[in-house]
Amino acid sequence: MIATQPPKSWPTGRVALLVRAALCPSAEAARSWQDWKASRNFDDITWEEMRLLVPVAARLAEIDPRSPLRPRIDGLAKQIWTRTQIRLRESCQVFDGLNEAGVPFIVFKGGAQYAEGLAVSPRRVMGDIDILIQRRDVVPALDALEANGWRAVGGESFALLRQSLPGRLRVNFRKGQHGEIDLHVSPFHFARSTPVLEAALWARAKPANLVLRPVLVPDPTDSMLLMMAHGVEGGGGDWAIDAATRMARQPIDWDRLVATAEQRCLVPGIRDGIAYLIQGVGLAVPEHVPARLARARVSATERLKHWSNTRHPDDRSRIENLVDGLVDRILRRRGFDLAVKNARLVRAMRTPGVWMNRRRGYDTAPSAAAFDHHLSLRDVQGNATLFFRVRMDPPENPRRFLFEVSVDGVAIGQLRTRVVGGRSREPVDRLFRLPLPDGRRGSLQVVISASPLKLVRPDATAAEIARFSAAPFRIVGIWTA
Repeated sequence: MIATQPPKSWPTGRVALLVRAALCPSAEAARSWQDWKASRNFDDITWEEMRLLVPVAARLAEIDPRSPLRPRIDGLAKQIWTRTQIRLRESCQVFDGLNEAGVPFIVFKGGAQYAEGLAVSPRRVMGDIDILIQRRDVVPALDALEANGWRAVGGESFALLRQSLPGRLRVNFRKGQHGEIDLHVSPFHFARSTPVLEAALWARAKPANLVLRPVLVPDPTDSMLLMMAHGVEGGGGDWAIDAATRMARQPIDWDRLVATAEQRCLVPGIRDGIAYLIQGVGLAVPEHVPARLARARVSATERLKHWSNTRHPDDRSRIENLVDGLVDRILRRRGFDLAVKNARLVRAMRTPGVWMNRRRGYDTAPSAAAFDHHLSLRDVQGNATLFFRVRMDPPENPRRFLFEVSVDGVAIGQLRTRVVGGRSREPVDRLFRLPLPDGRRGSLQVVISASPLKLVRPDATAAEIARFSAAPFRIVGIWTA
C-alpha cells in the first residue's frame, strides 16, 4: 500500500502510474495503466511520460491487449529507441579519445545498464552518457575532448573548464547532432567525499564493453547507490526501472549499500529510494535494510540538503534555493563534494557590476569587431585591477552577453551583461573591472573573448543562434589601476 503522503522525492502523478504499469504485477500494472489512460490525452504527453512508455510498450500485450493506442505507442517506442541507439553510437566516440590519452573512466547510470546488457529488455531510453574521471585527470581528459571536437553545452572555453571543472563536479559536452556526454569528477551531485571512499569506488569497478569499446562500470551495489542518489533528485521514473532490472539479474550487497550511504551522508535520499521500491512498486528488499536506514543518524543539515534538492533545479522554489545555499556553507566545511557555479571557482570569477562611468580620458579608438581580442599590458603593478570597455551592436531582442578573460593563458574571469535591444541602432558600451590575480605584474598578455550563452545544435533556428551564440565586439579602452 502506497503511503497517503509519500515523500516528495518519489515519482508522482502520471509518471508514478507509468512506473507501476512497467513494474508491478499484472493486475496492479493494468489498473495503473487504465488510470493513466483515463487521466491523459495521448497527444499531450510529456517527455518524461514518453520515456516511460517505451518499457510499458513491452507489457501492453499482457495488460491491455486490445488498446487502440498500441500501434501508436509501439511506433513511438521504436522511434525513441532508434534515436537512443544513434545517440549512444555517436556519444561513445568520446571513449576513443580518453583511451588514447590514457585516462581511466567509469560509465555509470544508463550507460552502465547498456554496457552490462541490462537495458535491452526494458528498452532503456538515454539522453547522454555519464562518465566519471578522477580529479588528477581533468586536464588530459579535457585535452582529449577538445582535440576530438567536443564542446561544452554551456559555452565555456576549455581554458575556463581547466580551471573550474574540479570544483564544478560535472560539465555537459556535445559533438555533432547527437553526441552528448556528462563528464563528472564526482559521481554524486552532493555527498561526503574522502580519498578512501573514492579509491574504493574505483577499485570495485568492473570492465565491460559499450558499443565495442572497453569501459569500466561500477559494481552492482555501487550502481544501485548511484541510481537512487540521482533518481530521487529529479522526480523521474527511469531509475526505478533500472533498479528493478538490476535487482532481478544481479546480487546486491545491501549491507554495504547502507554502510556507504551512511559514510557518504546520503541516507535521506537512499531511504526514500528504498521505500519507493518497496511501497511504490512492490519490489523485494531485505527487511533489515529500511530498518537500518531508519535508525541511521542524520544531521539536520543533511536533511535540509536532501529536502532542497528533490526537484530539478529549474523547478525549485525560492525557499528551496535559499536553504540549499545556506546548508552548502556548512557541508563544504564537512568535506562534501557540492555542485557550484563558476563564480565560486576561479579567482575573481564573480559577476562584477557594470560600470556606466563615462571617463572618456581612458577611451581609445575602437578596435575592429572580433570574437577574441589579444592585448598586451606593460608595467602592470602588483594587486592591480583590470578595466576594459567593450562596444557591441544592439541586438534585435533583449539578450545576455558573456565574456571570458584570461591572463597569460590562465582564465581569471567570466563576465556577464544584459542588453535590452529594440529599435535603437546605437552601439552599446559596457565598462567592466576585474581584479588581476596576486603576483601578476610586469608585461601581461590578456585575451578577452566572447562566449556563447550555450552551445546551439547544428539544426538551430536563426532565432536560437541570435539569442545564444557568441557575438563579435570591439574594445574601446583597456587599462589597469
